[in-house]
Amino acid sequence: MTDCAQCGHELGVGRYCTNCGHPVDAPADTAVAPAAPDEWRTDTAERPTSPAAAPPPPAAPPAPPPAWTPPPAPRFPLFADEVDEPDRPVAPSTHRRRSRLGAGWAALLVVLAMAVALSAWLLLTADDDEPIGASDPTSSAPATSEKPDPTPDKPSSAAPTGLTAESQVTVPEVAAPGKDVSGKPVDYEGTNMLDGVPETCWRMPGDGTGEEIVVTLPTETRLRSVGLINGYAKKGGDVDWYHGNRRIEQVEWVFDDGTTVPQTLGDTPAVQSLDVDVTTTTITLRLVKVTAPGTGSSRRDFTAISDLVFVPR
Repeated sequence: MTDCAQCGHELGVGRYCTNCGHPVDAPADTAVAPAAPDEWRTDTAERPTSPAAAPPPPAAPPAPPPAWTPPPAPRFPLFADEVDEPDRPVAPSTHRRRSRLGAGWAALLVVLAMAVALSAWLLLTADDDEPIGASDPTSSAPATSEKPDPTPDKPSSAAPTGLTAESQVTVPEVAAPGKDVSGKPVDYEGTNMLDGVPETCWRMPGDGTGEEIVVTLPTETRLRSVGLINGYAKKGGDVDWYHGNRRIEQVEWVFDDGTTVPQTLGDTPAVQSLDVDVTTTTITLRLVKVTAPGTGSSRRDFTAISDLVFVPR
């Protein structure tokens, strides 16, 4: 047999018809009349519906490769991603160490500058700007012969007589104690006016104009002279406490019999005396006129008297 029994197509060497797929040895299917290839119509309604008779569809051309491939989505690194590296010597970081050293030197310089400034300030102002305790507003304790020794390099110009040293004094007010430039305590009690040491003084805050100081002698005495140092007769380096504090310019001496003797005082830290001839037991020193505070680094708003001097006949 050379032709297909089903479609009449010329058979080849295979077991099936290459045109309709019918087995070569099988008889023709009587349900469908065989038709020659040239009898196919163009009308699709009358074409055979057998899938074996339909021509295979053309193969689709391969899809072109994509022009751009997106990168993979980011992910967190995994432990497996870490690669062991051989140990390497790590150079020590010097930036932080240098920063700390620089900060330390800067702090040291600031402390030194503050110490120098504080020392200079204490040298100029420590005498009476640092109160160390409250003081009684008045002082009526009797003066004794046990007085501080004068400073060796500052001899006293008003050595106390027995009459002055044995007297008692009452003052209106006393400034709070302080410290000198060496850090030693300094007080301003009224008895400082009876010790014959110009570098100590009685001192009260503010303007003492109109105030009165009362001195009680050890016995009724006929006086030949009275006197005083009318300010704080002390110097410390370049600081002049006499002109820094207030100074007394005018006073009145009042005695038991009512005698009143005025005295005008000059601008000097020495004793200024006045001749009198009176017999009395008490002496009242009235402060009539007081200067304003001084100027500069030694300026202090205090009224001061370093010494009183009474000379009997």
